[in-house]
Amino acid sequence: MNITIIHGQSHRGSTCHVARLLAKKLGGAVTEFFLPEDFGAFCTGCTACFTQSETKCPHYEKLSPITRAMDQADVIILASP
Repeated sequence: MNITIIHGQSHRGSTCHVARLLAKKLGGAVTEFFLPEDFGAFCTGCTACFTQSETKCPHYEKLSPITRAMDQADVIILASP
C-alpha cells in the first residue's frame, strides 16, 4: 500500500506524530510532504491548469513530485493543526 502524507505545517509536533502513527497502523510505503517547506509557492490563480493543461501551471515542476505521489497513493492523509 502506498501512503502519502501532506502536512500543513513544517513543525513536527503532535499532528505530525498522529499522522505518522496512522500511516504506521495502515502499513506500507510512506511519502511525506511538509508545506510550505516542500512547496514554497502560492497558486497565482491563472487557471491554466483547468483551462489548458496541468503542465501549463507556472509551478508545475515544483508541484509534480507532490501530484505524482498523490496519484500513486492508495491512501492520502492530510494533516493540519
